[in-house]
Amino acid sequence: MLENSNINLQAINIEPHILILELSSTEYYIGTSKSFSDPAKSNWRIKRIVRISGVWNFQYPNGDQDFKFIWDDKLLYSYK
Repeated sequence: MLENSNINLQAINIEPHILILELSSTEYYIGTSKSFSDPAKSNWRIKRIVRISGVWNFQYPNGDQDFKFIWDDKLLYSYK
């Protein structure tokens, strides 16, 4: 019976959906979605990782880290 259970439902974590694109050995895109994995929906946080002069830089579309971007459009955004 659940009313007598010691289960803490808040302790259950759902894994996010993660996609990784290796465009080259110096440029990667990582997409994370909290709710579902449809790459055509605007609920992705997209991170661009690029190596410039030996230093790895982490960039986001327009510097924005919100979950509001479309994974399928990742190459169309301006990153900073």
